[in-house]
Amino acid sequence: MSLTAKKALRLLEALCAASEPLGITELARQMELNLSAVQRLLGTLVEMGYAEQDSGSRKYRATLLMWEVGSRVLAENHTRRNLHPILRQAAHQTGFNAFFVLNNCPFITYFDRVEGHIGLTYSAEMGSSLPMTQTAGGIAISAFLPPLDLERLFAPAHRGTVGFQPADRSKLMERIGPVRERRFATSESGVRRGVNSIAAPVWQKDGSVCGSITLTADESDLPASRFADFGQKVVRWAEEATATLGGQPFPASFYELSN
Repeated sequence: MSLTAKKALRLLEALCAASEPLGITELARQMELNLSAVQRLLGTLVEMGYAEQDSGSRKYRATLLMWEVGSRVLAENHTRRNLHPILRQAAHQTGFNAFFVLNNCPFITYFDRVEGHIGLTYSAEMGSSLPMTQTAGGIAISAFLPPLDLERLFAPAHRGTVGFQPADRSKLMERIGPVRERRFATSESGVRRGVNSIAAPVWQKDGSVCGSITLTADESDLPASRFADFGQKVVRWAEEATATLGGQPFPASFYELSN
């Protein structure tokens, strides 16, 4: 990749991740570049409509053009179109928020969501990424990764502005062992305190895990005592999603490979 293009993309990521407009000095510090280089890159982004100067200040922010472009890509995505009806069914029957979490090893990305009638209004935003080992949706995926991908969970990495710190090997292997047997993962007060989740992997046509179906609810609505009950439901929805994508759920080849 062109070094200039790489710097421009990093700058755009920084603007998109910021909660408020940023000045050239702050951007230069974040990116470890000189001021003139950042100013040139900003000029290009402004000219193309991806950034704008904040009114009344010398700071910059991302425009909605990134959202417009991303929305068009999302609307045409085959996986989302096929799995959205399954998420609607899961949210309707449980009342919980139902997600499809995308495998971007060693990260997961919240790719689609349907809110249930008792769903949490402060649940994950679409398009946000987290380290795979932090969520039930990510653990459901990591338990069924092939060996080479699994090794990526034990090395540092970055996806945009999100960092991944290596997982503790013994603790992770201890956690994913039972997931392989019962076929779903759980978390209690995971990313948010008082919020519980259950997830099961979704397999695609080439035999790899492309993501997971995840249910999330307040711990009072989804207590640990009901994990086994709802876990079986999530597995069925994940298997339906797998069939929709032309995959084979929990293929014997994976278990042969992992033994």
